Amino acid sequence: MEVHEVTLPVTRTPEGAARARRTVMDEVSGCHRGAVNGELHRAETVAGELLANAVLHGSAGTASITARLRGDRLRFEVRDQSPAVPRECAVHPDSEHGRGLILIAALADEHGVEQDRSGKSCWAELDLTAHSARPATSVFPQRPNRRS
Repeated sequence: MEVHEVTLPVTRTPEGAARARRTVMDEVSGCHRGAVNGELHRAETVAGELLANAVLHGSAGTASITARLRGDRLRFEVRDQSPAVPRECAVHPDSEHGRGLILIAALADEHGVEQDRSGKSCWAELDLTAHSARPATSVFPQRPNRRS
């Protein structure tokens, strides 16, 4: 099975994150011509959320995104130098931020975070053939369910 991989540096600005998202998706769509258009949009949303989290919440220093396509399986890894692990939190309905992990959990087939001495890597995997009906699995810490 052929594997395509690209790693890009991310300028730690919203514009840099958007540029990295567009570039990595150009690479993915060029390598995987059989992907359903909706699956590429789903993948782009996940990549964008991972990048936005790194830019907004990561510490100063370098950041990067790696996209690895193996057959129909796509894995994004966004690496930054912050040791802080992303956590879901309560979000006010009018807030413009705070829903990234919720979106990633809803759209990715699997996602999580890996830490080491130099920071962390937040990752998400997707099947590009068709979104499966099975629930996503996560290693992100979960907030307790709350009823309104």
